[in-house]
Amino acid sequence: MIKELFITIILGAVLGFGATGAFITFNKGNPKPNTTTISPIPTDTQMSTQVSITPTSEKKSPINIISPENDSVISTSKTNIKGNAKPNSLIIVSTPSKTFSDKSNSSGVFNISIELDSGINSIKISSIDQDDNQNETEITLTYSTTKI
Repeated sequence: MIKELFITIILGAVLGFGATGAFITFNKGNPKPNTTTISPIPTDTQMSTQVSITPTSEKKSPINIISPENDSVISTSKTNIKGNAKPNSLIIVSTPSKTFSDKSNSSGVFNISIELDSGINSIKISSIDQDDNQNETEITLTYSTTKI
């Protein structure tokens, strides 16, 4: 048993050294391709490039939800989403199971009756104005019949 183990170790070493020697010999015959060194010091042409950053004002979402407030707990399955958007926009309200739509009036006010599923409802409100610009906002409402 010890004799077989000794022969196995010798044979493994010979094969390992043979494979390594073949690999080194093969790589000497194939030189590495030309490499380019990247310098961390910028050149004159890189230093002449200027970047101008102009701050922009934060854009407020054109959809303003008046009621219900985000993260509200509602005790009835039916509720109204009231808010403001651009005048005469198509308003689309998507609940987890249904989609409701209506138009905002000439002042931009909308009031859409929706049905909630029991539990937490992620409500997505989208508006599409007359120029086909789309805006979105999202609120979370929880429908629960539990008395608090």
